[in-house]
Amino acid sequence: MSETALRVAPQDYAPPDVINRWRMRALIIGLPFAVISAFCVYKNGGLFLQSWLVAFMFWLGLTLGSLTLLMLQYTSGGNWGRLGRRFWEAGTRTLPLIALFFIPILLGMKHLYQWTDPKVAAKLGSAKIALYLNPKFFILRAVIYFVGWGFLAWRLGRWSQREEAEQTTPAQFVFIQNLSGFGIVFYGLTITFASIDWTMSLNPQWWSTVWGMLFMVGEVLSTFAFTIVLLVRLAQVEPISRMFKTDYLHDFGKLMFAFVVLWAYLSFSQWLIIWSGNMLSEINWYRIRLHGGWQYFGPVLIFFHFVFPFALLLSRNLKRHGRRVVMIALLILVMRFVDLFWQITPNFHPGEMSNMDWREIAMYFVNPIAMGGLWLAFFFWQLGKRPLMPVNDPHFVEMLEAKHG
Repeated sequence: MSETALRVAPQDYAPPDVINRWRMRALIIGLPFAVISAFCVYKNGGLFLQSWLVAFMFWLGLTLGSLTLLMLQYTSGGNWGRLGRRFWEAGTRTLPLIALFFIPILLGMKHLYQWTDPKVAAKLGSAKIALYLNPKFFILRAVIYFVGWGFLAWRLGRWSQREEAEQTTPAQFVFIQNLSGFGIVFYGLTITFASIDWTMSLNPQWWSTVWGMLFMVGEVLSTFAFTIVLLVRLAQVEPISRMFKTDYLHDFGKLMFAFVVLWAYLSFSQWLIIWSGNMLSEINWYRIRLHGGWQYFGPVLIFFHFVFPFALLLSRNLKRHGRRVVMIALLILVMRFVDLFWQITPNFHPGEMSNMDWREIAMYFVNPIAMGGLWLAFFFWQLGKRPLMPVNDPHFVEMLEAKHG
């Protein structure tokens, strides 16, 4: 009897009007900054590309983090994942836009990567320059990454549409689980090589064995933080408000806490191993970041990316308090951008940070806002096209019964 009472249809969870308002606000902010960004390309393409790369890696993280959490939800199950599934599906559908954002990096790779200059590559004298870091192979790998990610996003999105139309069976779901398991492994491999290609190769004489893991953890952490912000905002309006439970917010808070700790562990492990090895070719990466104004970013990341969120998220009550946990999530999103800035930008300014003039500094605000406004507008457009809950998921009724029980 209760199951009949709780029976729902996709239209019962139609997206609220506030999503369209958010989309318009994102466009209103993003388009003017995009015009400024385009003007900067005309004036100084090199400066534009340096800040564009930082912005690209940040927004790529939200897209791929969404894909990863979507695959994780299909493999592991859990009501927390069903609550976030539509957010992550919308995030994966921004991948074509991210691919367009990557085009300037391909076109301007000679301004970013010193190994593209044959003379510089010859001076570096490393076999990996010729065998791995060459423009043609670089482009081919990028195509493989985006095609693979795009296929996974398309296949999971197609399954979701068929499930919504009640055209799926439990036997077919086994294939999606297996595909998601394979996809997580594929993501781990491709983001490792992509992070090497797009960021670590900015200094081709330096390497780290945990570099790919740092990006994996950072992207998932960013997506958890973004999901918490969306969830709390939408929990105030229909249809999310009718089924929202504080326990779900608590689950997301615990997962965000876990990835904050994992990021700190990997970051400290990388520093400890490289510093204790005391090899000039390895420690130089840190030496650049410990002088000339760059040294201030280290303590900022330690305290505001780890210590402060760690201490606050230990509290059970805070993780269950919407406004407070949103503030922590927003702080983490800002720190994720600061971390990427600290990883990438000193490669272009290995001396004094003061060598950066006001135009360069301004570009590190303009490009992320321009790209972010367009990304968010596209994201909210996709989010507004589908019901906000997977009502035909076999376990969705259990979520409603738990809410009413």
